[in-house]
Amino acid sequence: MFYGQFSAILLNLSTIRIVLNNEKHREDDPRIMILKNNEQIMKFKLINAAFQFRTNIYDLELEKEIELGNDYTVFIENYGRNPLNLNNLPYFDEFDDLFAYDGPLGPQYKESETSFYLWAPLASKVWLKHKKPRAKEWTYTPMDRSKKGVYKTTLKGDQDGLLYRFMVTNSGVVEEVTDPYGLSSTANASKSAVINLAKCKVPLNNHKLPPLKRMSDMIIYETSVRDMTSDPLTNVKNRGTFLGLIEKGRKSKRGGPVGFDYLVDLGVTHIQLLPIYDFKTVNELDKWKTYNWGYDPQQYFVPEGSYSTKPNDPYSRIIELKQMVSAFHNVGIRISMDVVYNHVYDYDTSVFERIVPNYYFRRSDDGRICMGSGCGNDFATERPMVRRLIIDSALHFVKTYGIDAFRMDLMGLIDIDTVKELYKKAREINPSFMIYGEGWNMLTGLDMEDLANMNNAFQLPEIGFFNDSFREIIKGGSFADKIHVKGYILGAKNYRHGFKFAYLGSTQNETFDPIFIHAGQSINYVECHDNGTLIDKIIVSNSNEDLNTMLRRLQMANAVTMLSFGVPFFHRGQEIGLSKYGDMNSYRSSDKVNQFAYALANKRVSFVNYFKDLTKLRRECEFLCEEDPAVIKKMVKFIDLDHGGIAVSYKNIEERSPYRLFNVFINISSNPLFIALEEPQKTIFNQNGYIEGKANDITGNLMVSPHSVIIMGLRKEDELRSI
Repeated sequence: MFYGQFSAILLNLSTIRIVLNNEKHREDDPRIMILKNNEQIMKFKLINAAFQFRTNIYDLELEKEIELGNDYTVFIENYGRNPLNLNNLPYFDEFDDLFAYDGPLGPQYKESETSFYLWAPLASKVWLKHKKPRAKEWTYTPMDRSKKGVYKTTLKGDQDGLLYRFMVTNSGVVEEVTDPYGLSSTANASKSAVINLAKCKVPLNNHKLPPLKRMSDMIIYETSVRDMTSDPLTNVKNRGTFLGLIEKGRKSKRGGPVGFDYLVDLGVTHIQLLPIYDFKTVNELDKWKTYNWGYDPQQYFVPEGSYSTKPNDPYSRIIELKQMVSAFHNVGIRISMDVVYNHVYDYDTSVFERIVPNYYFRRSDDGRICMGSGCGNDFATERPMVRRLIIDSALHFVKTYGIDAFRMDLMGLIDIDTVKELYKKAREINPSFMIYGEGWNMLTGLDMEDLANMNNAFQLPEIGFFNDSFREIIKGGSFADKIHVKGYILGAKNYRHGFKFAYLGSTQNETFDPIFIHAGQSINYVECHDNGTLIDKIIVSNSNEDLNTMLRRLQMANAVTMLSFGVPFFHRGQEIGLSKYGDMNSYRSSDKVNQFAYALANKRVSFVNYFKDLTKLRRECEFLCEEDPAVIKKMVKFIDLDHGGIAVSYKNIEERSPYRLFNVFINISSNPLFIALEEPQKTIFNQNGYIEGKANDITGNLMVSPHSVIIMGLRKEDELRSI
């Protein structure tokens, strides 16, 4: 009769622990045998034996250390055999010193041959499973183990288009996986594919991009390939795809511009796209049945197949993404890629865990896998081969696709050294490359001082951080429990001093201690893909106001975001007050909730024009992009007005703008403000947008309408006239 079972775990390279479960009796002298590759007997001595809680525990010391790349089996007489579990090895202090590797990984294509490299140091064997695209049968080729636990094999001949997977054996368990360094795949990550990148040549038009001297020269507009092209009330041909996003001359039913033409007209410098690498939860062969933003990374080197016109063609997604980037570059717009290197959705089913168990994911002191993101398992970015994967895949998108910036999801879960190294290497490729991300303080298995969070902004002077202080001060509470709380622009007069802190890029000691070294680190925003939209927030917190007043407040928030020192950031549809119908987390809700509604853009064309005028104003006034806190402090003066209003006066701006006088007046109240100006001046900007070139007399008196932002000033060539 069978009375028990056992496991055998490697504690270090020469120590094995056997745990034998036996509810009947204690085994004082078990007959144990350890086999290497089922034939060589390994010598050992028993160094410890214990019996507790109906469990026998034996520690064995081997005469010779375990050599990875071999199968080890433990046999106990009357109990049978089990593979020796090597999966604890990544926890050993010396593991990275022994196995960190800087040679080639993934498929190395040549017309004459293709070599395959897979880092799998714990594996006893790896097979390459491969076939030509039209072949019915698979071929299995054993791979040779080389230094640092890398498995390699070479297939002679032109392997362009070859489909392949790996069969990896770890501790007796065989896992079939795609290539974590594969450059493309068939639909739904079914098979990795060998790619001849020479067949994917598309001019990326990098030379068409204007110089970018600093972070604050950016004006970022966040959207999604799918959201911007999924509206069925347009004539976009390839809806929800890379190519659909660059179709020119497309119109809504009312004749307004859509997609590419709409984005180009806005005047922004960067289009930030929600994840465009391959993600897991949209069926690429039937994409309209499911929706997802894409924060569940699956293949870090592979573009998302549902955004391709031919998801089963490994070349289609590569070429079409390059064509999309090329089209935007051609009109002077850069592409920022949303990258998710902090977590995967489920570590246990990821290729990383199946190839090298217990290596890629961070654990806390109690041994649990960290979930600091709250939406998946944290990547151990501090480990050399995890850091290498991040940097290799990120730089692949920079070099191959011409990506111009990274927005790093939950960057506060990523170690500082990884972010620094990525920035350095990306800038070596593209001197105008920018990195910014979410710097929230989140609990994970590293000390806070080692993470790329906002508290450590002083260690990352080149990196931008989403400024949640700006968000909460300007609009008020963003989350469900504080959604009723108003910010300054929504009418909270008590936020006036906080507003000054936010307006100056959180770099001055105004009410709060400075957060950033310079204003370029402050990503100023009031709405992004997370949470509800700005208009949905206003509808809740300002429910006593009519829609027209709410929309005026929305325009005020957009104006303040554009004028503040730092980097202005806007979410798709924010310019027109697009709603998500109160949905506070629409990551998988539906196209109806998430798509850009062009009918509303046609209805509110004045709002679009207002936004376009804001971008024009910022790009014309270089002084608004100042980053140096000392210069900002000397340049700007705040004046408190009645009813909680504020005036912002600028000086020493002549050399960096067409203006010699520039003053911003903000009225958050329902009362008009009457102001006697110290010096007669013209209206530059009001609720109707940019007034330049229109009939506009110089005046010494100003009325600031309720719920409005007005800019007054004089151009250098303006001559004063008697009032």
